[in-house]
Amino acid sequence: MKTSLAVLALALALAAIAAGGAGANGSPFSPGLDWGSNGVFAERAGLRYVTISSENATIVAAIRTRGGRIARMRYLRGHFGVPLVAYDGTSGGLSGDGKRLVLGSYGPPPGISGITSFAVLDTKSLKPRKLIRLDGSWSFDAVAPDASTLYLTQHVRAGANPIYRVRPFDVRTGLLRGPIVDRLEGTGDMGGEPVTRASSSDGRWAYTLYARAKYEPFIHALDTEKKEAFCIGLPLDLTRDQQWTLRLKLREHSDRLTVYHQRRLLATVDTDSWDVE
Repeated sequence: MKTSLAVLALALALAAIAAGGAGANGSPFSPGLDWGSNGVFAERAGLRYVTISSENATIVAAIRTRGGRIARMRYLRGHFGVPLVAYDGTSGGLSGDGKRLVLGSYGPPPGISGITSFAVLDTKSLKPRKLIRLDGSWSFDAVAPDASTLYLTQHVRAGANPIYRVRPFDVRTGLLRGPIVDRLEGTGDMGGEPVTRASSSDGRWAYTLYARAKYEPFIHALDTEKKEAFCIGLPLDLTRDQQWTLRLKLREHSDRLTVYHQRRLLATVDTDSWDVE
């Protein structure tokens, strides 16, 4: 075991150096996966969950944020990484109750046959509780606070104007449901690119700001408990490049979601009424 831990520590150090501390691997149709030092942070537990890809397997480790000690580790067959949920490097996969960790794999490009895999791990043991294999091109979007439901993005079309659908997957039954339909616009197909993400502290709400080439940006507000979503258009006259510099902030116990551009406040969204100021 001491040898294995030493090898892992060396692998983590090398990954951090090689990736400049980020360890992120993007893709043409989703923010991608993180391998290396960043992973996903469990604040209440004081742990950071990271993955390292080897030739035929993945090393998953829980690292103490104070002192950097390895709390636990496990080898998984196949290649899995911590999912990125926005192109600003925001990671996801940890359930709000802290009991489950979701890892993802790279799937085929949209329209090409192939398999995308996901693994749901118990955070106390890092033992897999559910292995999921789906036909087609998918990526992780969000997880319910109790990890009973995963929200997976089905990539229908890539390119300059990507089309995708967010679909709930029931972890207990293995049932993949139809697209989450926006309560305001009534459509399940979405377009744009996920620039930045803010989440409520309990893991119930996932707010994602999307940039669009020919239209104004919008925020996709996903209620992971009720399986509902709302799309909030932002009346901002910005180029696509400017939209990519936007950032979201949500203060704990606040009903105000703020949109910033280079530290300048541009808009505030009331998360009760969805009014934009």
